[in-house]
Amino acid sequence: MTTPLRLSLLSILVLFYMSPALAADTNKQENAAKTSNLQPTIRFASTSVEPWGIQSTGENQGLLVDIIDALARETGIEVSVELQPYPRVVHSLYSGRVDFAFLFDSPSTRASATRIGHLVESRMIVVGPADSAPLHSLKELEGKTVGLIRGAKYGADFDDATHFHRAPVSSMSQGLAMLIRNRTDAMAGTDQSVYWAMRKMNVGAKRLSKLYVMGGTSGSLYISKTSEHQRLIPIYRKALETLRQNGTLAQVFDSRYEWADIENKPLISQQQ
Repeated sequence: MTTPLRLSLLSILVLFYMSPALAADTNKQENAAKTSNLQPTIRFASTSVEPWGIQSTGENQGLLVDIIDALARETGIEVSVELQPYPRVVHSLYSGRVDFAFLFDSPSTRASATRIGHLVESRMIVVGPADSAPLHSLKELEGKTVGLIRGAKYGADFDDATHFHRAPVSSMSQGLAMLIRNRTDAMAGTDQSVYWAMRKMNVGAKRLSKLYVMGGTSGSLYISKTSEHQRLIPIYRKALETLRQNGTLAQVFDSRYEWADIENKPLISQQQ
């Protein structure tokens, strides 16, 4: 047998024995790439109402976006965030279009989604001009025009009332600007939304006054019952509790957005 022939046979034998290993390695790399490409991102939805969610030209901002970012850092899980009107957030979670969302607690919410953990307490309040007399009941809004965030719910007593006129607005800043310009008599909203907007607008308690507390509500983190990520429930439950214990939740919801009792300054917002 000639030397070139021997070399050819040796080459064939080497390739024959190496081919399974090369094929296995190639398949492993392809499967890893496919797994990486198919690995779904966890989808969060958050309301687009300030200050809970703020749409900007850059990254999304807002109180709930801050919490989602903190949860991502704590869990190490990559997420995507969609800012939507609150009614759409509810629908997106119930339908399974998103995996997680922060919703107001209610019997219907608990029946339609799985609660992971408590997030925040909110009070529903009514504010008016600083010289207004405090209200003892919602009945005293008889014949008045009250601003409210479009699509928001503030409890049955307010939502079902017919004795005052409603002026839907797209943001709390717009509602407070209308109130200051005497285009409405009062503005309703959650305390966090009102206080945040007052700070943003440089409006102090000397200009606006809290007239009435309609009641409180709580918000929690929920997962869709149709989400394929049910195994993450204990992970997010633990992460949320960690954020509570290390003071992150208190920092986001309390210290930065307390009652805006500051000196009167020129009104910044020119929203109508």
